[in-house]
Amino acid sequence: MQPPGDPGPGAAQSPPGAERPERAPGRWRKLRSGLHNIHRGSAALGLVLLLAGLTYAVAIGAYKWHLHAKAERLRADGVPVQATVTDRRDNVGRGGGTDTVQVWYDYEGVQHNERILCGSAGGCVHEPPEVMMLWVDPERPGEFVAANGNTDDSVFFLNAWGGIPFGLLVAALGGVFIFAALVPTGMFDGPAPAPRRKGPGRDRVRRTRAARRRGKARR
Repeated sequence: MQPPGDPGPGAAQSPPGAERPERAPGRWRKLRSGLHNIHRGSAALGLVLLLAGLTYAVAIGAYKWHLHAKAERLRADGVPVQATVTDRRDNVGRGGGTDTVQVWYDYEGVQHNERILCGSAGGCVHEPPEVMMLWVDPERPGEFVAANGNTDDSVFFLNAWGGIPFGLLVAALGGVFIFAALVPTGMFDGPAPAPRRKGPGRDRVRRTRAARRRGKARR
């Protein structure tokens, strides 16, 4: 009598070395490929943010140094000229933003005008005077430093100290993206332990002399 569950001698049997086929290997392959692309995209985005943030912060520092050096040079070598101040503009409100004024001056019979910051980058605290002293570069009359410390190229987006922490914040965000993209790849993982060998060459547990003596006595 054939026991229940026995396929019987006539049933086809798979050879001993045959293995079961994997279930939907293409689906897992696509999933791994998609995750790899996501990690690679995050790393690329993080690298862009890191470089952009650092470049922006360094550019602001370099431009600030340029303005400071230029102002010191013109105070020492510039020609004093009186300028008329007109057309004050409050971009973000008085005392709370980048206020600018237009200065007009004549140098050797040629009239020049330029828009400069009214005061500091935070805006004008007091009403600007109608007349302001300038120190003009005799070789390039379009360049000057005003009595309030601002130069002819002070109205520029890099002339803002607040951009340095913003650039560093963007760079730090880029670093987080890069770290988050590299951690799943195993780059920061330690070396995997070596697998134990099987068969005649497998590792043997070393016994003490007393254990070996007891084994011989039992034999």
